[in-house]
Amino acid sequence: MFYIRYLWAELTRRSGKTLMISLGLGMASAVIIVIISISQSLSTAQDTVLNPLQNVGTDIMVSRSLDPETIQTLDDSAREEMLQDNRITTDLAKLGNPGEAFSTDNFLPGTLLTFDQGEMDKLDSSLVANSAAGLVMNVAHQEGTIPQVTAEFETGGETFQVNTDIAAMTSAEQAAVDAARNAAMTKIQSQGLDPQSAAARKIMEEAMNAAMPERFKRQTTEFVAPKRIFRQEVGPITTDISTEGYTVAGVDTTKTDIGLILPGEITSGTYFTGADQAVVNTSYADKNNIAVGDKLTLAGKELTVVGLVQPKLYSQTADVYLPLKDLQTLSGRENRINVMLIKSTSADAVDETSTALESVFAGAEVTDAQDTAKEVTGSLVNAANLTNKFIGITSVIVIAAAFVIVSLLTILSVNKRVREIGTLKAVGWSNTKIVRQIISENVVLGILGALIGIGLAVGAILILNRADITLSATVANSTDGGFGFARRIFSGSEAASEQSGVATSVTLNIAYSYLVLLMGSAVALLGAMVSGTFAALKASKMKPQEALRNLE
Repeated sequence: MFYIRYLWAELTRRSGKTLMISLGLGMASAVIIVIISISQSLSTAQDTVLNPLQNVGTDIMVSRSLDPETIQTLDDSAREEMLQDNRITTDLAKLGNPGEAFSTDNFLPGTLLTFDQGEMDKLDSSLVANSAAGLVMNVAHQEGTIPQVTAEFETGGETFQVNTDIAAMTSAEQAAVDAARNAAMTKIQSQGLDPQSAAARKIMEEAMNAAMPERFKRQTTEFVAPKRIFRQEVGPITTDISTEGYTVAGVDTTKTDIGLILPGEITSGTYFTGADQAVVNTSYADKNNIAVGDKLTLAGKELTVVGLVQPKLYSQTADVYLPLKDLQTLSGRENRINVMLIKSTSADAVDETSTALESVFAGAEVTDAQDTAKEVTGSLVNAANLTNKFIGITSVIVIAAAFVIVSLLTILSVNKRVREIGTLKAVGWSNTKIVRQIISENVVLGILGALIGIGLAVGAILILNRADITLSATVANSTDGGFGFARRIFSGSEAASEQSGVATSVTLNIAYSYLVLLMGSAVALLGAMVSGTFAALKASKMKPQEALRNLE
């Protein structure tokens, strides 16, 4: 009990020294705890982004993706297949009558070519534990009014003059005509008709026609009208047709633990429960003011928005998600897919499975977690890399600085206790007891420092979490499927640049574990014991007579 009372008295008598040493040890402990906790939290957040395939229950993604830069090197059949799959035909004559409103959707897979869904039967069950199909396409939505074009042509009003030479009547012909006229007049007078009446004029006309030579009765003249071209400039047609581009994906709803989106990613509403339903990406919904319960029309089909989703498969996101069967029907691509998601039988077999898939699906692009990790950039990756790079150096510097400072303070304290230590030796204390006493005092200081360090670390972590530190990560859309070109046409260059990489933000949630707290406490205790050992060894070397000659 004497040793305990003496230890307590010494610590309380020199409260300033006790507080300073404990605080120094506590700060070193707190720094270690905070650094390790931040590093672990960054690693956790980074793993979520660097392995998006794992977020949707898969290890490998298989697609027939063509690099837009190498399209010109394709053979004729492959190039023709891509062109046919991405051809847009808008025949306004088939969409209605002039002046009527219309709406149409064209589905384009881009360079993410489709293939038969039956190809999934080739998967080796010994390497593949689970799989799901997907169909990701770009939609070119057009709506407006069918234009009415009218061209007016005016003809007529021309005068044609015909000149023909006709031989004059002979004397006999003239005499016959005169005789016919006189005979007709005699007949009119005999009948008592008025020469101006219709009956009289008819008698006269018939008589003259009978006596008139034949060449005066019929005349046929041919002429060729000059060739003329009628042209009217119609000019450019003004329409109100608007075009919008967005992406749509078909989800294999028969699987709930693997797919382009999963039920756990729904942020509002529900997952698919039937046909004619849609789930909308939260970013697209915010931009277009879409809410759960709203109606969307796609290829003339009305769909109900049943949920909003924040997809975790960053390299293959879409704006709108439909059940796979519905999208295949609406797009006219029955039993066609362009994405296969594959779960390997074990984490150790991923490489083997990838190699096997490359041989089974010749020409296909096989993507695993290592490939997606290379496409991630942003502050999250930079912070994690920086922390991983310097955590060891920083920890060593902090621990070394704490040990040096605490050791100097402890030795300084021992130097001020020279007379006290000499007295203890004079009354019979052995070097062992003196070393034990000083080390015991420092162990208590280490415990106090550990408690202070835990308190400071937990407080600092709570403050950092309340600050809502947000780090960004941009995943290059390597499986964009050539949609960038379509987006530049339909949605403008700004929309295309936004989709060239999928940006996601991660709120840094710093968590600490009991193991980390124990490691921080161990730093404080170790520092106290090391510094106490140096001071105790120095005190044990003092001679009683020399110590008693020094006044405190």
